[in-house]
This record gives sequence, structure tokens and C-alpha cells, in this order.
Amino acid sequence: TDFLNDDLSNWYIRSNRRRFWESELTLDKKAVYLTTYETLLTLVKMIAPIAPYISEEIYMNLTDGTSVHLADFPKYDENLINEEIEERMDLIRDVCSLGRFAREEAKIKVRQPISELILNKHSKDIIGDLISIIKEELNVKNVLFTDDMEKYMDYAIKPNFREVGKMFGSKIKDFQNLLSTLTNKQIEQIKDGKLTVDFLGEALDITNDMVEINIKVKDGFCSSSNAKTFVILNTELTEELILEGLMREIIRKVQSLRKEADLNIVDRIKIYYNGSKEIDEAVNHYLEYIKSETLALDIIKKNDLLKDCELNDLQVGLMIEKV
Repeated sequence: TDFLNDDLSNWYIRSNRRRFWESELTLDKKAVYLTTYETLLTLVKMIAPIAPYISEEIYMNLTDGTSVHLADFPKYDENLINEEIEERMDLIRDVCSLGRFAREEAKIKVRQPISELILNKHSKDIIGDLISIIKEELNVKNVLFTDDMEKYMDYAIKPNFREVGKMFGSKIKDFQNLLSTLTNKQIEQIKDGKLTVDFLGEALDITNDMVEINIKVKDGFCSSSNAKTFVILNTELTEELILEGLMREIIRKVQSLRKEADLNIVDRIKIYYNGSKEIDEAVNHYLEYIKSETLALDIIKKNDLLKDCELNDLQVGLMIEKV
């Protein structure tokens, strides 16, 4: 169930939707269809003993076979396992998940483009050639890898009194004072494993469980992290980014109107709209893109159209007509 919901549906199929809808039957489109086919076929064979009817229906729609219950049960092939690829994709998914969470915390919709996502430089060797996935998933213009995270955030560190109270006893105040002198780079070392320091004339290994580390990003940024990954988003929105976000909201609303009208996926339309000068700017600036995404032949301003929907706090009227 987790594989179907999280890995296949919410990640693989959703993140490859543009490959599925390619107009030409390219090798890339064939690959995504064959991967999905192989996955579904294997899954229905696995679930056939416990979900016989739905697996049979899916199997008969996928193949010209007699019955899924006459097919051989799938065999595990260890040669197809690639742990390096899995590690890389796990990190990509972590970054995207944390980025979405940071957006929610900052109350920035996913359809609103943002300028930059910042990651620690050591991630570049693992996922540097896959940043296009991050850009698409998080609607971000640039991914920056840096070894100077201090430029964007500060650490606050204090003793984990539950863990070290008995260890230091009356010296706990000295330990607290020591922590207050640590640089961000030294705190990074603790997060990554341990830091060896001089404490009252003796060597002391400070490990992650001995301290509580909180992160505060600077103004204009937001962040999110887990035990392995830390992401920072630039939340400053330029006029160009705001216009693009508005354009994406217009496309979303038009696609919703197409669905409500029960239009075929290839049906051409005309779009009529009524809105403020910001709406005019978004339509004029992204005219051809909106037309291509919605299969619109024309976009026409209609001043008497009722403004009955809200897009990014702006009242807008939108109507479509099948051509």
C-alpha cells in the first residue's frame, strides 16, 4: 500500500506527468509507459491471491493473457537493485518533501514560483545532476549548493539536560558556557557525528544526543529539516515571480472549468476574462504559454463578465467556450 500510494502514484506518476503527455511517441515516453506497465503487471500478479477480482480485471485490461491466476508469480531479481540510485532518489524526495513543508510554514502556495532553494554543498555530488526534478516539484527557479550556510541561518545550541545533567553535575554551567562559544561550523560537526573540544583541561567528545540544536533562518528565508537533510528557501517574491504565480493560478482555474464542462482532453477553447491590471499583465506576459497549456485558441478580455472567483487575493471573472 505504501509503495502504491507514495512511490508509484504520488511520486513516480505525478512527477513524470509531462512525459506521459508528450505529443510524440519518443523514447522517453516509451520508457515511462513501459516502466509503469511492468510495475502494474508485477503488482497485480502479487496481489492476485488476496484480491482476485480487481487483479483479474486490471490484468485483462493490460494484457491479452487468459487469466492472472494462470500467470507465473513474479520472481525477485537481485541484479535489478541499484542502491546508489535509490540513495540519490531518496535524497531528492527528502528535499522535495522538506521544501513543500517549508512553503506551507511560510504560507507560499506551490503554484507560486520562488527564486531559490539552498542546500549544503556536500549534497551536490549525490544529486547535482537531478536538480531539474527539484525545480519542477518545488516550482523553484534555481538550486544553490553552498558551504557557507551561515550566510542564511544561525544555530542556537544548549545542553540536553536530561542526557548530560548527571554527567556534568555542578559543571553543567561550564558546559553551557562552552556551547555558547561554538561556531556554526563546529555545531555542524556535532550534527554530523561529534566534535572534540577542550573542556576544563580535558578532551571532550560532544555528540548530537548531548545537545539541543535549533535553527533560525534570517529574514527573507524559511527552512525545514530532518535528521539528514536541511533545506532553505528564499521567500522574497519579485514582481516577475508574482506575475508567474498569477499565471499558474489562471491556468489551474481554466483547467478546472474544462473539467466541469466535461470537455475532451483535445478540445480547443476560447477563454474570456475580466480582472485588474495585474491580471492583464499576467495574461499579456504569458499569453502563448497559457494558450498552449489550456488548448486555448484565443484569450479575450470581457469587461462585463462577473468577477466570481478569487486568484491570489484578486477578484477575477473567467469563462471558457468550446470552439
